[in-house]
Amino acid sequence: MVRVWEPSPPDGEKPIEWILFTSEPVMTPAEICQVVDWYRSRWVIEEYFKALKTGCAYEKRQLETFHALRNALALFAPMAWQLLLLRTEARHRPESPAAVVLSDEQITVLGAVVKKPLPPNPTARHVMLAVAALGGHLPRNGDPGWLILARGLEKLETLTLGWRLRGRSR
Repeated sequence: MVRVWEPSPPDGEKPIEWILFTSEPVMTPAEICQVVDWYRSRWVIEEYFKALKTGCAYEKRQLETFHALRNALALFAPMAWQLLLLRTEARHRPESPAAVVLSDEQITVLGAVVKKPLPPNPTARHVMLAVAALGGHLPRNGDPGWLILARGLEKLETLTLGWRLRGRSR
């Protein structure tokens, strides 16, 4: 068992206290820190699975065989990762360059198709909102959810493929 607590929380905030049960060894400070880091990582993992389940609608695919489920997972796992990266950067580091979350080609295509033009040096937040707009997001509704972001990213992927194919036909 590992107990973690916050001895000096910010004013007006309740202190954080976790009691973690583990089968891992916790005899040294390094082992204790490792268990705490794994637990903290749990939240990111939970968000990844929300992106996969909700954004990519993995559970709603009604696939019946292990082979079909595995193939769908191979397709959706990278998309869920990109959704998580896009949303996380836009929320926690909104001023990060757009290139942290999208390829240069995706940024070019996004800039060409969105109604509200991207600024000359778009940030992660700019492109997340632009991707969300492709998915039908209305800015007055707050930050977009997984489903809207996934719709927008899927549309961006389709448009980017068309952009690539256009370049080949010249």
